[in-house]
Amino acid sequence: MTQKLYTSQRSNNAMSSILLNGLAFAAMATAVSAHGDEEMGATAGALPDDAPFYKWPEESMGWALKVHLALCLVAYVLVLPTALVMDLANNKFHPLVQIGGALVAFLGMVFGWVHGHLHNAYARFGWFMLCLLVVQTAANICFTLGILRKTSQRLRIPYRVLGCLQLFFTYMAMVLGVIRYLNLCSQGHLGQCISHFARGTALIYGGVMLLVAMRLFGATMLEVGRPPELFFSIIMMVVGLIGTFTEHNFFQSSGNPEGMWSHKDLQHTFIGISWFAGGTLGVFMSWRASPRDRTPIPSLIFIATGISMIIHQQDLAMSSHAHFLFGASLVTLGLSTICEITMLGSGIVKDRDQPLGIQYLSVFFMCASGMALMGANRDMVLFLINSNIDVSTYGLLLMSFCFVILFYFYVLLDVYFAMAGPREPKYVSLEEALGQDSQRTSTSSQTSTLNHEDGNKYGLSSDPLAV
Repeated sequence: MTQKLYTSQRSNNAMSSILLNGLAFAAMATAVSAHGDEEMGATAGALPDDAPFYKWPEESMGWALKVHLALCLVAYVLVLPTALVMDLANNKFHPLVQIGGALVAFLGMVFGWVHGHLHNAYARFGWFMLCLLVVQTAANICFTLGILRKTSQRLRIPYRVLGCLQLFFTYMAMVLGVIRYLNLCSQGHLGQCISHFARGTALIYGGVMLLVAMRLFGATMLEVGRPPELFFSIIMMVVGLIGTFTEHNFFQSSGNPEGMWSHKDLQHTFIGISWFAGGTLGVFMSWRASPRDRTPIPSLIFIATGISMIIHQQDLAMSSHAHFLFGASLVTLGLSTICEITMLGSGIVKDRDQPLGIQYLSVFFMCASGMALMGANRDMVLFLINSNIDVSTYGLLLMSFCFVILFYFYVLLDVYFAMAGPREPKYVSLEEALGQDSQRTSTSSQTSTLNHEDGNKYGLSSDPLAV
């Protein structure tokens, strides 16, 4: 019996290795294909008139801005997220760490004011971050001193929600800072820039949430109550509906004086239609499904959209290559998710409490696709051309950012587990459920047998139609 179990585990590991190696080879092949020929160049095609505007700033950052960035990174990336994890783990040192992080963040904002240049989106968003920090610190002091004893338990949940949202707002502040420093999203490209950054952020957020759910609830995420494809399908349905009727105006061409639909208008509109139709199908298929009943519909949508982006031709070669990176990430995401669904649904996975290695591939390529989509906006493409950065270097840079993001949240979860201990599952494992069902079946069969014997003993018949 032990030999069979060992052989089964070895075969499962071999199958996982084959799938992982195949997906890694596919990712490498798409990266090599995205490199292209040097003769094509990043400047194939005429550059627009505003192309020289996007370049590295000529003036230096200044000492005050550098100190501001260093202190804000220490506060918002290291100290305050650690305080949030300590609060979720009910650690007694959470108030001190949160107050210390708030002081460092406030000191960093002071240096930002010393630097000046307060009339931009990044500086205005800093005021919002300051207000949020003041509310959090005031609530923390009230909880610590026992001022709000009667309502402390009710306010604890909103306080933790604000702490979680602070991570997202920190990310938004970083994005706005990069946009401000590189002068992106200007010269009439604000709408396209918002579209790329919003949808890319949604993909990165989905990858991070998937990582957190896997680490907390195990491979099948039974405690979530529904398969993750339900939430992906809902988002796809909403985004597809909005993109169909608003992004390029369903009844009129955008940017074409003759009123004719261009290939970009048609492609973006039908991507929205496919996302809405596929998302609707995914919602109805997984609405009442258990977490183990996964559906491949969102994966098929990712693959179809990725292929469309791969063959999507732009007026600039660099832009086409950047969209190729986005499409290749989407295709790899869809394939890895289908492999994950197959392995979870076929009964190969026996240890339901540990995430599969292939599930981390889905998380990574979801984050990578979001990063590639944000980096494919037109202003960033023109900046790459002026900076003489080729698409392979740019792809490696985006991949490095994805590794850093996932490493950051992986470490935060490890810190939480170190403080709170391993999470005990509130569900019954598959093996225990099968054992309970077999025991319940045997008990019911024994009870029916005893009732049948008692009926025969007293001359009673078990047939309800018997006279």
